[in-house]
This record gives sequence, structure tokens and C-alpha cells, in this order.
Amino acid sequence: MNILINRTKRKKTISIQIKDGNVEVRAPFNLNQNEIDAFILKKERWIKNKILLQKSIKQLPEKKFINGEVFKFLGKDLKLKINISGEKKTYLKNDYICLDLKNNSENNKEKIKKELKLFYRSLSERILKERTLIESKKMNLKVKAIKVRSYKNRWGSCSSNGDISYNWKLIMAPEKIIDYVIIHELCHLIHFNHSRDYWEEVSKKIINYKECREWLKSNQYLFNW
Repeated sequence: MNILINRTKRKKTISIQIKDGNVEVRAPFNLNQNEIDAFILKKERWIKNKILLQKSIKQLPEKKFINGEVFKFLGKDLKLKINISGEKKTYLKNDYICLDLKNNSENNKEKIKKELKLFYRSLSERILKERTLIESKKMNLKVKAIKVRSYKNRWGSCSSNGDISYNWKLIMAPEKIIDYVIIHELCHLIHFNHSRDYWEEVSKKIINYKECREWLKSNQYLFNW
């Protein structure tokens, strides 16, 4: 296992970054080498598991945004159906995502991708807000604001002032996974960290939260488009 040690004056703590099977340890400039070696040894199992996980993540073919192509919604496979009609709108019907366009000139990949993203974001805002309010009421918690954003490497976030934000792509996941992310963020209103107390709080609401967490890590490739 090849490990790159990167010493920097900008860091006060030691950390590990793994990408494409490459391991980089970022450490404070004056940190003793023995301390770095001890840290790596302590994290060896985690490093190996992380490398295996990254290798197991599949890459799907690039989306073409054409008739009959499959898109995920609440864990289900829906087919895209493009129609030319008198008005522009997007809606769900049975097992289809229907996209009505006014003319053939709008029927191009980038235009369809843009319309689908807007549609998914609108659904995310409505559904995730509804589910968050339901769960927050059960937990007797007050959420200041609920937002949907475009995140690259996270599914949600919770600020110290009570704002909760979600990745709009979360709406593609199965409902139990969505509920896990919602509970995950709501529990930060109780413990604003990832301490043992925090995870115990999560486990009170979702016993199998570890399975949900691993599912997200292993299946995030399904939501890339």
C-alpha cells in the first residue's frame, strides 16, 4: 500500500484522503514521523476498507436523456417519456416521467437534462420538507428552515442555527434511505457532532442506520447524471 505523506503548515491535525486507490496523509509540518506512523497503523483497517469500497463502486454509462431511458425516483425505476405538445410541463404518470415539450427544437440532451433537474428539485423541495416536518414533530424538534441544494459529496447538512439542507438527488433513493438522512440531520439538532451520544440518538429512531449509511456509500453511483 503506497502512502503519500504531505506535510503542511496550514494543518493543525492529521487526516487521510483516499482517491482512486491512492492514500494521502496530510499532517502538520512539525508532527513527529513516529506519530504519523502510529496514526496510519491505527487507521490501517479503515484505509483498506475504504479502498475496497471505492473499487466496488460501479460507473454507469452516461445518461443520454432519450425516450425509454430509466431514472430513479423514490427507489423505483421510471422511464422517460418525451412528448411534443402545445405546452411545456413535466409530470409523473404510472411508471413514467413525462416531459412535454412545445417543439422538436427543444428536444435536445441539455434542454431535457435541465428540465428534469428542475422537476426533481421541485419534487425534492416538497417531499423532503414534508417528511422532515413530520419527523421533527415526532422528535419534538424545531427546524428553522429546510432547503434543497446541489451537493457534490454529501446528502445533507444541519447548521448550528437550525437550518437543514438536502442534496436534491436524495429524492432518487428508496424511502427508508431518505428517512435515514432526515433523521441523521435532525439528530444534529440534539447533538451538533458525530459523537457516541449522537449515534445512539440516531439508533433510537433507526435501528439499522449502519446498513442505510453503507447503502448510500455503495450506491451513490446510481444518482449521478
